[in-house]
Amino acid sequence: MPYDIIQASEVMEHPSVQSVLEIAKELIYQHKTLNTELLYNTAKKKLGIPRRGLLSIIQTLLNRKILVEGSKYTKDTVMNNRFRRILYEFIKKNLGTHFSLIKSELDINSKEKNISPGRLIWHLEMLLKFDFIKKVKIKNYTLFLPSEVSADEGIIHFILRDEINYKIINKLLDSNLIKVADIYKEIEEKRELVYYRVNNLIEIEILLQKNVDNKCVMINPKMNKILKNALRKS
Repeated sequence: MPYDIIQASEVMEHPSVQSVLEIAKELIYQHKTLNTELLYNTAKKKLGIPRRGLLSIIQTLLNRKILVEGSKYTKDTVMNNRFRRILYEFIKKNLGTHFSLIKSELDINSKEKNISPGRLIWHLEMLLKFDFIKKVKIKNYTLFLPSEVSADEGIIHFILRDEINYKIINKLLDSNLIKVADIYKEIEEKRELVYYRVNNLIEIEILLQKNVDNKCVMINPKMNKILKNALRKS
């Protein structure tokens, strides 16, 4: 079956794709990093795949982050590093985590002590390059998430780590609409702390402001299901 007419779900199992991938691994082993031009020329000689099909295969492998130009790894070898596996598992278990939290928690709870920022950045970049994780910006934070997790879910898990945010959202999930002035009384937190967080939650569209004159807020209906799921996991 020609490569360019196979189904998307069958791409990685196609014999031509597997053959190109094996050649890529051989070249990485020989030359220490991947050079896609060399991969094309070598595969063309060895496999005799038409130019269009071969270019499409290589582009597919790059797009799916199975291969990365200039890297000495492939997607199935990048996790051979023990620390990288620990890092990835931590990010999966702590959705919406950020750099400082990752470093402090791994310093305390892993066998790796006093992890340097440079080393941690390097391993995060490797996970990003091969699409194991992605990053999302919120305010002054960069959050790290498994690639399959939505940005909204990651942000919500990050938000819920704050105890006052947690109380506000829990309260609002039980109420269709509530005055901001009533929230701090009901969750028994300082007014200024509650107002600050409510404004942040409105800004990132987890809360919606209604009846502006009465300063009422509600949960954004688009976030309702994700919030409930996140609270069940927390």
